[in-house]
Amino acid sequence: MKSKKISAFTLAEVLVTLMIIGVIAAMTIPTLQQNTRNNELVSATLKAYSSLSQAVDRMKPDYGPVGYGTKWNDAETFWKGEKKDYKEGFVSQFNYVSVEDSNNATCYAETMKQLNGGNIDTETMVNGYTMHTTDGMCIMYRESGRSACAPFLNVDEVDDNMNNCLGRFLVDVNGEKGPNRFGRDIYYFALYKGSGVIPAGSGTSQTSCTRDGSGYDCAAKVIREKKIEIK
Repeated sequence: MKSKKISAFTLAEVLVTLMIIGVIAAMTIPTLQQNTRNNELVSATLKAYSSLSQAVDRMKPDYGPVGYGTKWNDAETFWKGEKKDYKEGFVSQFNYVSVEDSNNATCYAETMKQLNGGNIDTETMVNGYTMHTTDGMCIMYRESGRSACAPFLNVDEVDDNMNNCLGRFLVDVNGEKGPNRFGRDIYYFALYKGSGVIPAGSGTSQTSCTRDGSGYDCAAKVIREKKIEIK
């Protein structure tokens, strides 16, 4: 009686196969992880924009049309409410962990960077009202000015439309978590007269939203394209 011949892989063949799988995994897993991370940050950015816009919309019955009246034009009243007790105004529209008055840099990590990796002097940015929300965002608001509104306008429009820019939000969509970098998890938005909340870069060609740029005007690009793709 003849015995059946059994086919099997040799140990060498198994080891080669495992090595190939290992190489492929080493090449693809980091990319998959980065894509997953980017998708999470995009979702958080879209949520941040929605949260800001909805908060401002909910204020309209008491404050009137955006930008018309002193409640909108005074940063402290806008932020805290007319009685400055946080029972009305922008902060009251959120569930928050903490709020701070001006001259607090609590939205900024020491490792905060521009998109190109450049350092940021946070001392020049510490002049706004800050809030940490229960869902992990940190929101800072400051009154308008040339440096505050420039990322939202074309260069030729800055002087003509400066009075329409009521203030600027800086949002770290995931708070203290990394990468703490503009164009990735940190974005600018404006409070604009008659329009409400506008993402930075809406009125420009996103000149800083490149690998070599600061990333200050990336918000509109990320929200419009629903992805983080920096060239």
